[in-house]
Amino acid sequence: MKVQLAIIIFSIFCICSCGDTPDIKDAPDVDHIEVADVVFVRYDKLVQAMDTLDIKGSYNSLLSEHPNITKLYFDELLNFKSESQDSFLFYVNEFVKAEPIVELQKMVDKKYPNTKSIEKDLNKAQKYFKYYFPLAEMPVFYTYITEFGYQTIIFNDGDYDGIGIGLDLYLGEGFDYKKVDPRNPVFSDYLTRSYNEEHIVRNVMELITSDIMGEPKGQKMLDQMIFNGKRLYIMEKLLPWVSDSIILEQSSDNFTWLENSELQIWDYFLEQDLIYETSHLKINKYLNPSPHSPGMPKEAPGQTATYIGWKIVHAYMKRHPESSPLDLLSLTDSQKLLELSKYKPKRR
Repeated sequence: MKVQLAIIIFSIFCICSCGDTPDIKDAPDVDHIEVADVVFVRYDKLVQAMDTLDIKGSYNSLLSEHPNITKLYFDELLNFKSESQDSFLFYVNEFVKAEPIVELQKMVDKKYPNTKSIEKDLNKAQKYFKYYFPLAEMPVFYTYITEFGYQTIIFNDGDYDGIGIGLDLYLGEGFDYKKVDPRNPVFSDYLTRSYNEEHIVRNVMELITSDIMGEPKGQKMLDQMIFNGKRLYIMEKLLPWVSDSIILEQSSDNFTWLENSELQIWDYFLEQDLIYETSHLKINKYLNPSPHSPGMPKEAPGQTATYIGWKIVHAYMKRHPESSPLDLLSLTDSQKLLELSKYKPKRR
């Protein structure tokens, strides 16, 4: 079973919030594209509705109705898998009626009494998805809680992919995530700023895009920054109403700093010979979420190389307007893309 974990309790893969919204008029007209509404299952409510007086019957019913997410959820996400069926059902029963889980579900229900706005945005994204990737199918969506274990996952769900959404990791500013485990970096402020509703569809579409793209073809920073830039560019196309700063996982202030410092960032990478660097330890914070980019001014956030990769991809697509997102993905030579883009950072 294919499972990609977007956020695990021991891993860090996202950050923060808002910014300038791109002009929706730049997006193609997709009104003519006919699609069925996305399938969206409040699986968290189904789990909490299980009958603890007949846990075996309740579990088998859930397994029959939603086999793939049920096996994945209880066996792997909650790690209840056991050689003994009695032991397994005991763990399931204890989980469903545990007071901390009941209280957590109440918080989730209060924050998300319904998911109409999320489903509406997913339906909008689905039309753009069909426009750019006509042969692709939208996944089935399931919500769950794992007591802050997994934020977003993609998995095989029969004939389709499934996407799991951990609503307990999207409770927003009203929930103090630091009290969960103040020592765990996954609950650091620069990450938890994005644990809110407006990032759900963004994170979901990132998983879908990443699944289409596969893995980067090289280990150099250039390979990875271009790869990340492609992913962000495609996400923009799928979510044209979403702000650039949310797409790029930056706060509004951080995004403004990046926009004003593009030339300085590029010059720094060239001066420090980082463009063709392959050491993960040297390049990680420039590519992935981090509170800071080493060697740069204190205002510089992490992911500065990813930002430059996004700008390079934009430069390439501007020079090659005939290219589609599928054409972009087929160009896997990062050096060639850089050269064809004739990228020149903006001067401020």
